[in-house]
Amino acid sequence: MQEQVPSFRSVSTPPPDLAAGIASASMSVTTSFDTQEQLPPQHTGVPGMALRDELARSLSLLEFSVHVSVRYHARRRAWYDRLHRLMMLVIATGASAGVTAIFGGLLDEAEVICVAVAVAGALELAFSLPERARVEDALYRRFNGLAADIAEAKTIGEAQLRAWEARRLLIRADADDRLEVLRRVCHNLEAEARSYPAEARYTVRPWQRLLAQIVSLPPLRPLHFIP
Repeated sequence: MQEQVPSFRSVSTPPPDLAAGIASASMSVTTSFDTQEQLPPQHTGVPGMALRDELARSLSLLEFSVHVSVRYHARRRAWYDRLHRLMMLVIATGASAGVTAIFGGLLDEAEVICVAVAVAGALELAFSLPERARVEDALYRRFNGLAADIAEAKTIGEAQLRAWEARRLLIRADADDRLEVLRRVCHNLEAEARSYPAEARYTVRPWQRLLAQIVSLPPLRPLHFIP
C-alpha cells in the first residue's frame, strides 16, 4: 500500500517512517476496522492488534495521498481558469484600445497593442486553457469523490483498502501531476492541516513557489523525518 518516493518523484504519499512517527497526529480517524476476514471472531492476541495497526497506517497513508491530490488539482484548475480570464481580458481590451489608437494616429502604440493581442490569442489557442481547466476539474472531482467514500466508510478491511488504492492509481493514470514543487506545496498544506511536525514538511524556496505552476526548479531534496 505504500509508495517508494525518490527525491525527484511525486510525493503523493508520505514516507513510511513519516506515517509511523506521526501516528498520534494522524490517528484522528474514527473509522472501525473490519478484521473478520483475517482473524477468528474471538481472537484478541497480538497478531490482531498488529493487523489493526497496519490497517490504520495504510488508511492514513492512502487518505493523505488522496487529499494531497485534491489540493493539487484544485490549484491547477484555478490557475488555468485565471490564465484564461487574463488572456480574454487582454484580447478584449487590447482590441478596442488598438482600434482607438489607430484612429487617433498613435500607430506605434497600436503596433504594441496588436502584438499583445496576438500573443494572448496564440496562447489561448495553443494551450486550450478552458479545456485544461475542465480536465483538472474532473480530476479534482474524482479524487474528492474517493476521499468522500473513505470518510463515510463504517468498516474497513484489507480488501477495501486495496480497492481504494487501485481506484486512486487509476485516477492518477489520467492525471498530469509532474509538477513536483506544486505537489510539495500541497503536501505541506495537508501536513499543516493535520498538525504534523515541521520535519514532515518539505522546504520550498520562494522562487520555487513563484513558478510552481510552470516548472519545478531545484533544489528538490528528499524529505527527512526525525522520529
